[in-house]
Amino acid sequence: MITVFLELRDVVFLGMFFKSHGDLRMKKSLFALAALSAFTTAAQAQSSVTLYGTFDSSIAYLSGVQAATSATTTGLATFASAAGATTTGTGTAFIDGSFATSSWGMRGSEDLGGGMKANFHLESDILTNNGNTHSAGLFRRAANVSIATPTMGEVFLGRRGNAYILATSGMLPVQGNTAHQWRSVGNTSVGDQIGNSITYAAPRIMNTAVVAQYAFNNTIDQGDGGTVFAAHIINNSINNLTISAAYNNQHAQANSVSGVPSSTITSGGIQSSITQGTGAPSTLGANLEGYAVGLKYKVSPALEVGTFYAHGRKNNGYDNAAATAAISTGVTGVGVGYQMSPNLLLGANYVSTTFRSNMTNLQAHYMLSKRTRLYSQVTITQAPTGNYQTGSFAANSFSPIACNSGSTTPCVNALTGTAGAGNIPTNTQGYNVGIIHTF
Repeated sequence: MITVFLELRDVVFLGMFFKSHGDLRMKKSLFALAALSAFTTAAQAQSSVTLYGTFDSSIAYLSGVQAATSATTTGLATFASAAGATTTGTGTAFIDGSFATSSWGMRGSEDLGGGMKANFHLESDILTNNGNTHSAGLFRRAANVSIATPTMGEVFLGRRGNAYILATSGMLPVQGNTAHQWRSVGNTSVGDQIGNSITYAAPRIMNTAVVAQYAFNNTIDQGDGGTVFAAHIINNSINNLTISAAYNNQHAQANSVSGVPSSTITSGGIQSSITQGTGAPSTLGANLEGYAVGLKYKVSPALEVGTFYAHGRKNNGYDNAAATAAISTGVTGVGVGYQMSPNLLLGANYVSTTFRSNMTNLQAHYMLSKRTRLYSQVTITQAPTGNYQTGSFAANSFSPIACNSGSTTPCVNALTGTAGAGNIPTNTQGYNVGIIHTF
């Protein structure tokens, strides 16, 4: 993490200095740098910009994964009739972001006086497998501005992390992207980020953090169709105990099917321009509602345990004959984290759903420094059993490993059964080793 304190006058000073004194001797250059230092020290109390980033790359061995050329089957009857027809196998792949999402970003803050601050936040993906960013946009992870005061809290305008995601990320002691799959497998999350949103973070009272978030649909005469609401509460008032609860919902959005198509809705990222369609109405997106409650307790300085229960409900949002009944999914998880030594952290997670799919995830992290670690994961998944197929929404399976959804082959194609991809009738195993570096 690099923090720079700089004002415009400092930049102007540098430009004027080198333009008029381009070939001075070293001692005069040092004088200029000393003067610049004085300027930036004075600016430190007024504004700052912080550059930060995370890289997570690993090599994974996958077993029992459905081949990219094998058609996705739906429904138990299809599984039974196609016994032996599903192509599965093993493979080794480069995986980006199996534990932490590779990303970089900037945070800025300006002191407005009286404790009030103006802040901004930009964050972008880094795809270490191909050097690109995410296909959903350069700053799809965060692009917001805010005003904060110690007594009134902070108000954010713009794209920001889903309050539900921020809370559930800490419900178990050692999680990461692979272990976090339960949020999408159980249809409990509308998406990791929410666009077109206003977010309020209340000041902490009695060690309690409260965040509420609302996303506009940016359409005319659509009511609440296409809107998103999310909130969480996290309490640390009892020694060594963290109590958390989170909620989010998304309303399906009516849209036009004739003439020029209107903008579409994406999970957690509502269309970015105002549209007004004509013709017969249809529905985009889906109705989705999810909540989660969690307890995490620090048994000793080295040992921490946690558990959660989550519930998701989803249908396709249609109000005609094509409507699907809502699928309700319960998800239960337990986890443990053990700091075996100052440099070695061990973690274990077990998650199961009412579809009778489950995932066991084991982790080990070895710290080479405060900013660099080596890690390994073993993930074993059990496919759903029973016929939980309803319309186009399948009973989702866990993936043996997570990868950034914006990556290209082989990451996505090798993982047809990733969380949210559908009811994949295979049990899988994933083993990976990787490195994480932050700055």
